[in-house]
Amino acid sequence: MRDYLTSALLIQLFNSYISNSYINEEDSRASFIKEWIRAHISSTLTVPGIAKQLELNPDYLTRIFKKCTGMTMLQYLNHLKIEVATTLLVRTEMSVKQISSRAYFNDSKVFIRKFHQELVLSPTEYRKSYHLIHLNNPHIDPQIPIPKDIADSIDFIPENGNIKENDFLVKK
Repeated sequence: MRDYLTSALLIQLFNSYISNSYINEEDSRASFIKEWIRAHISSTLTVPGIAKQLELNPDYLTRIFKKCTGMTMLQYLNHLKIEVATTLLVRTEMSVKQISSRAYFNDSKVFIRKFHQELVLSPTEYRKSYHLIHLNNPHIDPQIPIPKDIADSIDFIPENGNIKENDFLVKK
C-alpha cells in the first residue's frame, strides 16, 4: 500500500513539474516574442511574417501569445504603436497626422479610431489632458521605440529634473 501511495505521489509531482515547466517555457517564449516585436515595430508586421521569422507555426504562435498575454498579436501591435503615439503627443508639437505616420500607422483615420478605442480619448484630447503632467515628470520610458530623427530633436530632460537656469530659453 505504501509503495502504491509513494508511486501515486511521485506521478502527481512529476505531472505538476512537467505542466509548470511547459507553462514557463511558453511564458518565456511569449516574452521573447514581445521583445522581438518591440525591436521590429518599425517594419510592417503580420502574424504570418512574425511566425516565419521566429520559425513557428502561425496558429501555435497566436495561441501561446494569447494564452500568455491575454491579448491577440494585433492588439499588442496596436498597443505598442499607441504607446509611441502617446509619447510623441506629450513630447512634441507634431500634428496628429504626422504622429500617426511616425507611430507606424499607415492611415491616420485608423490611428485615431484605435487610439480612441484603447484610451477613450482622441489624440488631441490626450495631448491637452497629459501635456502638463509630462512637463513635471522627468522620467521617460527608454523602451518605447521612438523614431531616431524625432528622438534626436526632442529636448533633453535631466534625470533628476535639475535644470540650470541657462539650460532653457524664455521666449518673448
